[in-house]
Amino acid sequence: MAFPVGISLVLGNSRYDSHVRRLRVSLSLLPGVNSAVAVMPSTVPFSASPGESAQIGLTAGDSTETVLTGTIKAVERTLTAIAVTVSDGSADLHACRPAATYEGQNSGQILQALAGDAGLPTGRIDANLDLAAYVAEQNRTAGEHAALLARLSGCLAFVSSGNELSAPKISDSADCALRYGRDILVYQVQERKKDRPDLAAIGNGPAGSGSAPDALRQTVVSLPSNAQPPGAKMRWLPYAFLRTPSAASDAGDALNGEAGRGLSRAEGHCLLNPELRLGSVLEISDAPDGLSPGPWIVTGIVHEVRPSGRSRTIFRGQSAGGGGLAGLAGGLLSS
Repeated sequence: MAFPVGISLVLGNSRYDSHVRRLRVSLSLLPGVNSAVAVMPSTVPFSASPGESAQIGLTAGDSTETVLTGTIKAVERTLTAIAVTVSDGSADLHACRPAATYEGQNSGQILQALAGDAGLPTGRIDANLDLAAYVAEQNRTAGEHAALLARLSGCLAFVSSGNELSAPKISDSADCALRYGRDILVYQVQERKKDRPDLAAIGNGPAGSGSAPDALRQTVVSLPSNAQPPGAKMRWLPYAFLRTPSAASDAGDALNGEAGRGLSRAEGHCLLNPELRLGSVLEISDAPDGLSPGPWIVTGIVHEVRPSGRSRTIFRGQSAGGGGLAGLAGGLLSS
């Protein structure tokens, strides 16, 4: 199947469409950084500089979508080409190393504060882990703090195409589909045996809630108190900021869920698809026997665009569990 592809590249006050020779957009969950590199001929009139705004849109068939919004990070000129590197708020989060203590706020509120410190707006934030206090120390970037808090809250963390920090709950229900034999060019699935112990998030504190008067009091026993002892079948992971049994239990469930999803992974190459989003749950319809159709949580996306040549989207995902989309006939691209 062949369909028209196009690029809309806005750099500063100028827009470049047919000028772009090739474009690569890489998107990933935090603590990864979203970025793009666009290459144009050196003869193109170009005046934008690092720090100016940037937006990248892609067209595939009848679908046009913004895939990255951010700023110009670097401009490289040679005798024959101009290469422009663009990134979004994920880079700003990693440029920021906070030194702050957040008291009486849940994980979602702390995520909003971290984003604000980096000058980044927020989108959907579902994280709500009950925390008495969280110390954002400078050994981690704001992006790494955000990834950790979302992970322990059972959420994904990423910067959306609109340049907003998002932390939605992980879903096991497919919301989009690609069809093998029509959309999919390459598809591979890896299944691994569980060979590592279960995980327990171990906190420090006996309080019933993060706002309790004794929430910051030290304890000499493990939290939660019913945690299985560490050993060959159980690994303890200490998080001193978990001060309540419910927070430690919820964080442990999130860690084990993440480990379980990672046992099944998929990678696929498909026709250019700008509608595919980080955190979406994807199913492969009409997959050959022996290849799991998913559903897969999309954890990484690469768009490779050559207007005069082959263009494609590469996606990576991990198991989302159940919740297939058997009835989604149209997929993301029209037949």
